[in-house]
Amino acid sequence: MKQQTARDFHIDNIKGVLIFLVVLGHMLGYLQETHSAFATGVRTFIYFFHMPGFIFMSGYLAKGFLTKEYKAEKLLSFAWLYLLFKDVIELVHFIFERPYFETAHHPAVWALIVLLFCGGIWLLSFAYSKSALFRKAFILGVLIFSLLKINMLTVGAAPWYLLSLIWWHIFLYLTKNMKPKYVLIGAVLLAAVIHYQEPVGKFLSLSRTIHFLPFFLMGYYIKKEQFQAVVNNAKCRKALPAVLLLSACVLIPYGRGVQKYLGVFFFGIAPYSQLKSPLFPFAPLICILWMAAVVLMLFGLFILCPKKETFLCQFGKNTIGIYILHRLFKDFLIYGGFYELLSANGYLAVLEVMVVSLLLTFLFGTAFWANIIKKLSRVSVRRLYSEI
Repeated sequence: MKQQTARDFHIDNIKGVLIFLVVLGHMLGYLQETHSAFATGVRTFIYFFHMPGFIFMSGYLAKGFLTKEYKAEKLLSFAWLYLLFKDVIELVHFIFERPYFETAHHPAVWALIVLLFCGGIWLLSFAYSKSALFRKAFILGVLIFSLLKINMLTVGAAPWYLLSLIWWHIFLYLTKNMKPKYVLIGAVLLAAVIHYQEPVGKFLSLSRTIHFLPFFLMGYYIKKEQFQAVVNNAKCRKALPAVLLLSACVLIPYGRGVQKYLGVFFFGIAPYSQLKSPLFPFAPLICILWMAAVVLMLFGLFILCPKKETFLCQFGKNTIGIYILHRLFKDFLIYGGFYELLSANGYLAVLEVMVVSLLLTFLFGTAFWANIIKKLSRVSVRRLYSEI
């Protein structure tokens, strides 16, 4: 019998904190457009480092990729989830952008649609895992629907991460015989200059893939012993959390100004031409300095995360499910009028969004939803071929 590998609670806690920040960052996105500067400041602080941290952990946990069988099927699973995720988001928008919902919110109808949607996802996962005929028909339907769309390869919203995961893993395979330090230096330099090219943008998520590639490689190349040496170092344990706290003290009060001048570095899709002209010549250097600051902040966060099993571990074990499902329910909340119910006080509104974000993370981090996403993510060329 195959022996189950013991989980690293420290890594699970780190991933749990990061996925909560992902949820909170997305939830604050709509709030900052309608409420206070405080919401913008909190979101700026989160976006300064949370996706690099999430991607660093993705690289850290990809260490066995090149030694595993069926690498193509792992990438195929990412591609399948990407298509499914993108199509479902568009389905939600299609439903709620009908004229019936444009004039006023209908709480009872909205709640009914949410319940039907949840039940539909469960029923879909059940049929997908039990019926080979349904599985093949569903996969074929999603592929045909995706191929008919002109925007299938243009990614601006949350599904970009799944597409970028494919490119990052392919990059690992292509550079497996090269020295890590040269690969990492090359990736940093490429990320620093890529945004001079405006056409890269959202196509195939290439801009974000290149922009965040250094963080994926850092996570992949760092050894567990090196990682532990940093988080356990006495000087680092004092200095790096202080860097994180200092960053919060600067970024939250001055969030709007920081996002105005440096937002191009947080999101990875905008060209350097959006920078103010005095900063434009120094954009690559600023990008490299931003990466260095992010690494310091990340290790400050890693040091603060507990090493024992906590409730955060449940989040950390089910990050993909939380990532996909919270994004769909954010749209449900927008169309249901959630943001109109928030307090007029910006500080209270942010607190309310934090509570809802935590509840969503708890909900979609449960074993029930994790099992549903696990079932739906299974797509195997060998399995489909054997069923024909």
